[in-house]
Amino acid sequence: MGAGNSDIVLVYFIGTVGMLLLAGGLVFFFISYQKRLLRKQLELNQVKHDQQKEIIKNTIQAQEKERKRIAQDLHDEVGAMLSVVKLNVGRIEKQSEDKARKVAGETKSYLDEVITQVRGISRSLLPPSLEKLGLYSAIEEMANWVNKADEVKVECWKSGEAYRIDIKTELAIFRVVQEMVNNAIKHAQAETIFVNLRFASGVSVVVCDNGKGFDLTKKMATGLGLKNLESRTEMVGARFKLKSKPGKGTCAIICWNGNEQG
Repeated sequence: MGAGNSDIVLVYFIGTVGMLLLAGGLVFFFISYQKRLLRKQLELNQVKHDQQKEIIKNTIQAQEKERKRIAQDLHDEVGAMLSVVKLNVGRIEKQSEDKARKVAGETKSYLDEVITQVRGISRSLLPPSLEKLGLYSAIEEMANWVNKADEVKVECWKSGEAYRIDIKTELAIFRVVQEMVNNAIKHAQAETIFVNLRFASGVSVVVCDNGKGFDLTKKMATGLGLKNLESRTEMVGARFKLKSKPGKGTCAIICWNGNEQG
């Protein structure tokens, strides 16, 4: 009888151990399977992220190429044609009677305005000073053009000795500053925009306005333009940070460290 009980206990023991091993195996398999699924999902997300970055990068490069072409066409062809028309109108003005001279003079004034606008558009698309003189000169030139309109005041200054960096990096930073200034003028109802450049081991730019501000969380969730600004800075190894609150204005910070450039 005792031997029979021992056999039964042994069977229960072996069965229990077997069930525990089976349960442990199932748990281990489930955990391993979940880890593999998670790893695959992370890899898929990374692939999607890389694809999105590549699409944005190609889109931005195409935009810059097209902007450069349009800027050159405006400067070389349209600007030249308008200048010739202006000269012809000037000749007519000298040879005409009083009434015709007045009309010619008015037309000449309109042409002056159109030529100024064309030059402004050309500079906005691709500022010549960016390639020739660098980032600070281009931003300063942009500020001067905005100030000519006498609607918004742009104050621009720098600390440290300005130096040249890769033209693609300069262009990316300039575009972000340009977009922040445009947003402050069009949407923020700002009266003053402050642009501060700091040249040290890297380059940092701070763009702040005293406009109406916005809810940053909502804007980042829906604003494709802000995501494009982030993408622009990431492409050249820079960092972009935005701060804003309703009624408190907006402040953007762009930081580039030469060692981080991709």
